[in-house]
Amino acid sequence: MPDLDSTPWTALPIVPYGAVLHVPGGWEALPPVPANGPEVLRATGGPRENLIVFKVPTRGRSAVQVADTAQERLAAHGYDDFVRTQVTFAGRPGVALDFVTVRDADGAVVYRTREYFAVRGHAAFILGMGSATWEQHLPLIEAIAERFELTD
Repeated sequence: MPDLDSTPWTALPIVPYGAVLHVPGGWEALPPVPANGPEVLRATGGPRENLIVFKVPTRGRSAVQVADTAQERLAAHGYDDFVRTQVTFAGRPGVALDFVTVRDADGAVVYRTREYFAVRGHAAFILGMGSATWEQHLPLIEAIAERFELTD
């Protein structure tokens, strides 16, 4: 993992959606995968460093309510151990939702994910990133989320 204090950051504008994702130098944008639904961008820094940005309609819901809906859907797919935190994301009141995405046959955690939620107008933006080495990658996940921008 790069030294986040000395690493140059690269801006990846998501022009049609009025957002900018900042990633450490050396990362690259990847095209969305249509099977993932409302995904607007993926990015990678290598085989163990990937993230996804989604944009979904709010239908009048707050970031907390959008996170509630996401948690229900994720739980229906077998994800568990949800922890929710109120945060500032993209300069707005938001939510960080941590959860376990993979367990081994004995039930031990193999992979954790964090999704950040913020609302602008009628759209919610979601930044998701996970890791098999959670403690090692959490500072990177947080640094990327701190730099995410919604532009006007």
